Amino acid sequence: MELPDDIHAYLAATFAPADRERAALLLASARTEDGSEPTARLLRCAAFVSDGQLARLRYWVSYMALDWRDVVVAGECVQQDGVPVHARDFNKPLAPDERRACPSPA
Repeated sequence: MELPDDIHAYLAATFAPADRERAALLLASARTEDGSEPTARLLRCAAFVSDGQLARLRYWVSYMALDWRDVVVAGECVQQDGVPVHARDFNKPLAPDERRACPSPA
């Protein structure tokens, strides 16, 4: 799968130079639980929650193959009083300087 330009820019801004190509390859080879290619939204969520760490990206890409909805919640929601609240919309492009407001559980 060809990654959208905003995801390439985000990877360049958040991953170490030595990890950028591997991060892009991980996202390009990602699949959902039914074996289909993930949407750009799912890829943005996984990139975002990885916090620029290859091990975390591997975790979220593998989780996408189990239940893609959890990847969306991790990427687009923040916890308020123990309840996930929608805070972002990754149907829209990622900004290269976008950062997590709170740590991810992984």
